[in-house]
Amino acid sequence: MNGTGGPDRKWGRVWVVGASVLAVVAAGGVAYGVLGRDEVPKASVGASVTPSATGAVVSAEELAEQKMAAGIDVALKGRAAALQSGTLAQFLAYSDPKNVKQLERDRQVFANLRLIGMKQVSYLRQLSFTPELRPKLGKNARAVRVKMLTQIAGIDPAPRLTQLGFALVERGGRWLVVDDDDAEAGERGDGREPWEIGPIEVSRGRGVLVISSPGDGENGRRLVKEALAAVPAVQAATKRAQAGILVVAMAGARSWDQTTITGGHPADAVAIPNFTPTNAEATEYKVTASRIVINPTGRKKTDRFLLAHEFVHAAMAPLGDGAPIWLVEGYAEYVQYRLLERSNYSDWVAGERRQFRSTARKSLVVLPIDGVFHGDYDESSYGIAWIIVEHLVKKYGQSTVNAFYAELAKGLDDPALRDQALLKYFKLTDAALVAAVKKAS
Repeated sequence: MNGTGGPDRKWGRVWVVGASVLAVVAAGGVAYGVLGRDEVPKASVGASVTPSATGAVVSAEELAEQKMAAGIDVALKGRAAALQSGTLAQFLAYSDPKNVKQLERDRQVFANLRLIGMKQVSYLRQLSFTPELRPKLGKNARAVRVKMLTQIAGIDPAPRLTQLGFALVERGGRWLVVDDDDAEAGERGDGREPWEIGPIEVSRGRGVLVISSPGDGENGRRLVKEALAAVPAVQAATKRAQAGILVVAMAGARSWDQTTITGGHPADAVAIPNFTPTNAEATEYKVTASRIVINPTGRKKTDRFLLAHEFVHAAMAPLGDGAPIWLVEGYAEYVQYRLLERSNYSDWVAGERRQFRSTARKSLVVLPIDGVFHGDYDESSYGIAWIIVEHLVKKYGQSTVNAFYAELAKGLDDPALRDQALLKYFKLTDAALVAAVKKAS
């Protein structure tokens, strides 16, 4: 028996990362280079100098800066080693014992990361960021920009970058953390990592991990079941799958970036890519997976259909970001509607299809355009993108559409390349595709 109702529908995809990024061409995909402040400390006039091992002259100020950097690096490596070994005392040995508030935060972060289960954790000081004085935190306190790399066991195929701002102070020859959320050094938005916010609950399924707030464990377990119901539909369509997927469904506002807007309104959920270093210096990155973050206001109504939409974005993200938005969102809509049809909502889907085909017949002039996706067709943009992709799949086959998506994703955001791909896979131009969709309506 087919259902007549349908789910609430607000979702979106964003590409964000804790550091500013610059896309550069790389063979076989997209690489990202982190942009930082390349400030180099200069020696004061008249400062004493010392020959280095290479014979170059090093000032006393430079020597002090090098000693400070080395001490901070020891603290960062010590914290990471303590997390890996599960030694709380060692982790807190690099926290300022005089800062009770920070000690409590560090205990909670340690407990959360151990609960989540990390295969790998490391902290790297960003070398291009000059440590900044924080006199309010101590006479010689310095803020540094830190790249935290985390790999969740059984979930992440590779380490994921998070950019942080730490402030440390030297006491007794050791550098100790006095602030792990320095806003200026971290250059972060409103959102925070789930393990930074406070106590958490963790629910697990095969290849799925859901992080929720205390008291929300029942909803976390429900979301695990919904995620497991969504995964097969995504894999069947995309022929791609992550090793696992993290879903963040917390009640607190800080689990969510309040600036995330899609279609003129807050999204219900977003797929956020995991950036993984591609070189030893951790200055270039590639997308290896994604996590799904659910808007706190909608966490208890999120279902397998919304998750399927976001899981498609997660599955396709490692291919690159060159695909046009009508294809990116239309493909995710297509998979979601297919799952709806197979879940006793076929009557509702048929109604949606008639509505968007009618809209397309009246108003479709060009393919929904990047940058003004919602401006062209307002709230109908997602639905129109869906019927375009559905038309291509029905006429040319799923595998052909997948190959088309993969070729565009790995390329540049270039209309000429898109025209070539349309001709290659479908023998169509933009205008001919629009005409075909309108005719099929």
